[in-house]
Amino acid sequence: MIKYRLSCTDGHEFESWFRTIAEYDAQSRSGAVACPLCGSTEITKQPMAPAVVSGRSSSNAGLQARPQAPADQNTRAAMTGALRAFKKVVIENSEDVGSAFAEEARKIHFGEAEERNIRGSTTVEEAQALHQDGIPFGILPPLPEDLN
Repeated sequence: MIKYRLSCTDGHEFESWFRTIAEYDAQSRSGAVACPLCGSTEITKQPMAPAVVSGRSSSNAGLQARPQAPADQNTRAAMTGALRAFKKVVIENSEDVGSAFAEEARKIHFGEAEERNIRGSTTVEEAQALHQDGIPFGILPPLPEDLN
């Protein structure tokens, strides 16, 4: 894994991890790398000391890590911005099926409906049933404005 310090054309700076240099390059060319604050896909790498994680264990592997401090305001803002940008992509690239989500996901999974990206709502029980039946789906956490 390699960590890059990135910035958008509006001057927002953020960091992101990629498996390889080539993966960053491919995602950047395809527009998949976006600013978590404004959603811009015009991103450039900024100078920084390399941060690379390998699969090898370090000599300090037995030491207990210090607990992480709560996220600071900038981190929370960056995470909220990233979630906002992600939800925008999901909404732009999926069909809203509302409360029929579980039923429609089942139909798609079993080939009874056209394969496509869908979004909607479902009950906890329906979500558990989808999971138990091996039907893939994801849950998007609410944004602050969704809670008002």
